[in-house]
Amino acid sequence: MKLELKPIGVVHSPYKSKEDVLHRVSSTVCEIGVSKEFEEGLKDVEGFSHLIILWIFHKSKGYSLHVKPLWYKGLRGVFATRHPNRPNPIGFTVVELLERKGNILKVRGVDMLDGTPIVDIKPYTSHDRKGNIRAGWLEEAHCKLRH
Repeated sequence: MKLELKPIGVVHSPYKSKEDVLHRVSSTVCEIGVSKEFEEGLKDVEGFSHLIILWIFHKSKGYSLHVKPLWYKGLRGVFATRHPNRPNPIGFTVVELLERKGNILKVRGVDMLDGTPIVDIKPYTSHDRKGNIRAGWLEEAHCKLRH
């Protein structure tokens, strides 16, 4: 089976490298420019406070099944991380929608590099919230960082 994804837009952010993204994600306001041919698909999106953005790690080069998270010393399985080098370099981010002007979405919470191709946008709803979550190895790592 061959899959083809067509970008529907692009991110305009101040982030030029993955290191730029690490510390400012939650407060940075950026724009997502949706291609004019898909603008009509944004109808009613402004009624949602948050959106799920699916995108491509366009700077990713190859992958390994064991990766080193940026701020962690050991190796972890790629599917237990959000590392950019993956078999299918697909990322997702939940952003706060601040404003829509035509085909431009002004959002907060982007963790994508400038020029990142967007492949889909979905509304974030109460059905997406889960309770009783476990954070696996991250719980131990965060505990060590605090001490």
